[in-house]
Amino acid sequence: MRQWHKEIDSDSRKQYDFLIASFILTFVVAVYTDRTILLIPSGLMLTLFIASKAYDRWSGGKLHLVNRRQSIRMFPNDQGNIYFKLQNYSKAPVINGKLQFVTGSTVVSEAYPYRDTPAGYKYSLPLSLMRKGETTVQLPVVAKQRGVARISDITFFFPHLIKFNPNMMKYLPDFETELIVYPELKSVKGIEAIFEIAQGSHAALLSPYEDVLTPLGTREYVSSDPFHRIHWKASAKTQQLRTKVLEKQVDISWSIVVNISEETKLGNVHISKQLENLLSYAAFLSQYAVRKGYQADMYINGRKQQNPPYYYQEEGIGNQHLRESLETLARIRKDQFILPLDELVHRMEAQLYKRKTIIIIGEIPNGARKQLEIWQARGIRLFQVMEEQGQAVAVPLEKRRAVHA
Repeated sequence: MRQWHKEIDSDSRKQYDFLIASFILTFVVAVYTDRTILLIPSGLMLTLFIASKAYDRWSGGKLHLVNRRQSIRMFPNDQGNIYFKLQNYSKAPVINGKLQFVTGSTVVSEAYPYRDTPAGYKYSLPLSLMRKGETTVQLPVVAKQRGVARISDITFFFPHLIKFNPNMMKYLPDFETELIVYPELKSVKGIEAIFEIAQGSHAALLSPYEDVLTPLGTREYVSSDPFHRIHWKASAKTQQLRTKVLEKQVDISWSIVVNISEETKLGNVHISKQLENLLSYAAFLSQYAVRKGYQADMYINGRKQQNPPYYYQEEGIGNQHLRESLETLARIRKDQFILPLDELVHRMEAQLYKRKTIIIIGEIPNGARKQLEIWQARGIRLFQVMEEQGQAVAVPLEKRRAVHA
């Protein structure tokens, strides 16, 4: 696939036409007037025309920009670098050129001047290319705000031999480097008590659940032990009844539900004014769950065209799961279309295959409360993250209803 398109403006064509016309005119006059001295400017015009055409053909004609798919991930105020690796396979060098491009407003560079445009920040970096050589241009950036941005409108300008306007080459493919700025981590009080114990695969000192396939040993039999727990081989060896000791296991599972909308008194729904705070609380809870080894999934009521029609991060644990959760939060736009929360919680019903704790971040409209009450009746614990005196607090939903009642 061709990477670059060299644009030739009308001024270039006019200047080429002028050189040809000047050559023909001086040549004809020299022949008819028999003044050979006029062949000198005639030859100069022809040489300049041929040299300019050759330079147009060879300069930048075999320029390649390395375009590997990659993501630069940062938290707000983190520093990173954007690299442009260019390979010039042409025989002609390019001196005093400029590489121009636009980044989104999620990152900014303090090392180079830029111009603020509707598409983002526009930069112009000096770039010279040696013949059949490789050059790397580096743009140091600082993460400014949460979001995802791409680099666009890549254009290479370099001087021309005869005209004042520089040559311009536009980069055709999409540049595959992506800038991802995660939400800021804002703490939530009261989360130490938020968990739901279910049978699972995590070892624990105290748990009502045991793994029958993981015996730890035996102990002396007591009358309260069930008959099927007797270890018959150990009992035969010791000539007294022995009871199996099994490993206790738990599954602590969270579902983080982020309502990024808010409802007016007239019932109109729009993006919450506290969007950044809501996403920051979700990021903190995701990190907390990973640190504690809890299973966690996440639902966000931003509408999508795919199935499911909302943002969903599957249940998981570990650093890879945390990175995917933070990336999902980073991709929420400030002009995001909204899926009503009552529709989201009804769609969640199919995912609740086990008891777990559900943490709701943001407002809970009346349309969603009936489904939440059904979950509570089934023993599912519900919490809501609320802001109180500038601090986010996780409050049991039944307690919050009692206070407001």
